[in-house]
Amino acid sequence: MAAKQMKKMTGHLACPICCELYKNPKYLPCYHSYCEACLTKLQGKSANESSIACPECRRASVVPAGGVKDLPNNFFINRLLDEIALKRKVEGEEEVKCDLCVRRDSEDPVEVLCLNCSAFLCSRCTDNHKYSRDYQDHNMMPLNEVQSKKENVTVKPKAKFALCQEHEIELNFYCETCEQLVCHYCIMKDHLQHEHDTVKKVANKYRQQMDDMMKPVEKMIEGLSTAHNKVHGVKDEIGAKATSVDKEIDVYYEKVQRQLLQRLQQQKDDLKTELHKVLGQKQKEASLHLEKMEHSQAELESVKELNSAVKRGSDQEALLMKKQVMDNVKRLGELYDKLGTEPVECLAVEFECVKDFDKSFPQFGKLYIGPNISVANSEALNVPKMISKVEMVNFNVVTKDRHNHICHKEGSDITSQAQSSRGDVIPVETKDNKDGSYSASFIANHVGDLRLSVTINKQHIKGSPYLVNVHRNYRAMDKPNKIVDEGGLKHPRDIAFGKDGVWAVGDDSNHCVWMFDSQDQQIRKIGSSGNGNGQFNYPLGVAFDPDGHLYVTDYNNNRVQKFNANGDYLLQFDSGGSGHGKLNHPLGIVVHNGRVYITECASNRISVFQCGGQFCKIFGSGHLSNPYHITVTNNDQLLVANYGHHCISIFTLDGAYVGKFGEQGTGRGKLNSPTGITTDKYGFILVLECGNCRVSVFDKDGVFVHCFGSRGSAQGQFSSNGGLAISNDGKIYITDHGNNRIQIFSD
Repeated sequence: MAAKQMKKMTGHLACPICCELYKNPKYLPCYHSYCEACLTKLQGKSANESSIACPECRRASVVPAGGVKDLPNNFFINRLLDEIALKRKVEGEEEVKCDLCVRRDSEDPVEVLCLNCSAFLCSRCTDNHKYSRDYQDHNMMPLNEVQSKKENVTVKPKAKFALCQEHEIELNFYCETCEQLVCHYCIMKDHLQHEHDTVKKVANKYRQQMDDMMKPVEKMIEGLSTAHNKVHGVKDEIGAKATSVDKEIDVYYEKVQRQLLQRLQQQKDDLKTELHKVLGQKQKEASLHLEKMEHSQAELESVKELNSAVKRGSDQEALLMKKQVMDNVKRLGELYDKLGTEPVECLAVEFECVKDFDKSFPQFGKLYIGPNISVANSEALNVPKMISKVEMVNFNVVTKDRHNHICHKEGSDITSQAQSSRGDVIPVETKDNKDGSYSASFIANHVGDLRLSVTINKQHIKGSPYLVNVHRNYRAMDKPNKIVDEGGLKHPRDIAFGKDGVWAVGDDSNHCVWMFDSQDQQIRKIGSSGNGNGQFNYPLGVAFDPDGHLYVTDYNNNRVQKFNANGDYLLQFDSGGSGHGKLNHPLGIVVHNGRVYITECASNRISVFQCGGQFCKIFGSGHLSNPYHITVTNNDQLLVANYGHHCISIFTLDGAYVGKFGEQGTGRGKLNSPTGITTDKYGFILVLECGNCRVSVFDKDGVFVHCFGSRGSAQGQFSSNGGLAISNDGKIYITDHGNNRIQIFSD
């Protein structure tokens, strides 16, 4: 262990110039250290000998008048060098001599090591050291015992105090302004006005800072250790894979060899059977021919006898013979085409066997050797950040190696999965394009955030999991244009939902509020024209609290009135004026966590009251111009339809201004005189624009998603300003002010 630590330590004690252990190390003002001799040589090579350019940071450092030798000594490195020298002596790697013996040529062997002084002592000096009054408490250990227990013995060199080179006294102060050690004379002379303190105090402070700086180093060491273990595991896995594939090849080819031998033997037997069959037929033909020849010879003999007989008395004609010879050659053999080895682009080793070799003699196996697929570089392309519900999503996955080159290897273990925010898993179809790329697709059937995970060998690729935002695609429902009885609803303004699906809408022409049940059936009418309790003069904003109480902004009466669930008047907030607690043409209203937030169109601000009517605060001045309706998001932010500034202003519930989104225009994502605003349970923000006669939808961060609606009187079209709200079942109710109707939209 000590040797290993020494090796680590010596790695920091090599001079960057000569690459050997430091000898009399000096440090430059940039705090890089070098041997004195190396700096002297470096100065000699410099065009300007009065300065030295640091070999590491290239910073020019002025050389003292006395030369390199007057540069500050690096006492820290010297101490580490002394510690290494001491450890080498303890380890027995260097010759040990008595450190106190006055006769330096003494051959007396060292017998004892003083652990306090870190001094090696001969027997004579041991006695003097042991019985000296100043050293009698020191711990001395026999050298052979130290060397036998070297792993468990802590020995440090005797501390050496850094001395001022000018005054030759201890450097017991530190100037933080100049970042250097100084003595007390130097403090009085040059550093009295600087930030300075004793070495002990400053060292304690900076030791803590250095400990804090080491925390990332410890994490990096831990990370490298983890990576080392992983690489070691990969190395072992590669070896195991090689052994496994090697064995698989042996087993397969032994099987193929047995089958081939069986087939060859069968072929041999078939050929022999065929040979004997053909030759047997030939032998039969030859036998028949021999019989004919013998018959002919017999006839010739007979002719000869006849000829002799002719000579003796009569001639006889020669017997005519006809010979037929037939040769039939049949070529036997089969040709086998040898399969070539095709190159692959992946280092993954695979074995492919040919199962059917009845009709040919193929290459029975292939080794695919190519680059490893890097999951950190492989990526999915064309993954959309935002889509609509039931939309088909198509994207591609490209596999790459560690050099960021495309891998053309097919058959990688690609897995894709899409999961909705509520945990539903959406199947993703993946197709291998046989060129290192893969085509994938899925249909998003749930609204909200969707996590798309793409893995190779169960590891996430670059950017995975991807976040896809799925929004609703709204369309006007086929319902009657007028929900209220014929002749009832005229110029509806704001709309709000309360308990059990009950909802209310303000009617500025009839100066009343209409209430409906969850089946959209009218249940009551509240109020009439006037300024008395329960009467209205332009009721523009409506809101419910959790108990079912209804709050109505009475615009021209400069007040907010509160009603119970049955429509009975309860109370009103203070009215008339621009001071705190006075309402000046209130318009939009929302109730949240026991507080009522009200936009004041004439004062361009937001007033906050308790549900009982007690004033709390005002805010928003300077940021609002004709503010209309208001809503609270899922993450407790207040959104205001800033009509005059053509944007949506964002505040905290305590009134701090956060920012805005949107700007004036008619294009997608632009706003023109927004009036109504609400949010759905997924965090999407819906804004009704009076100027553009449409609803624009934004995500929770104010990024435009899509829009629907246009100017007109047909179904799905709007005229003039109004409000909107979302029912418990997710439908959007929009007051179409100019067309005297309420339209309902759903996806």
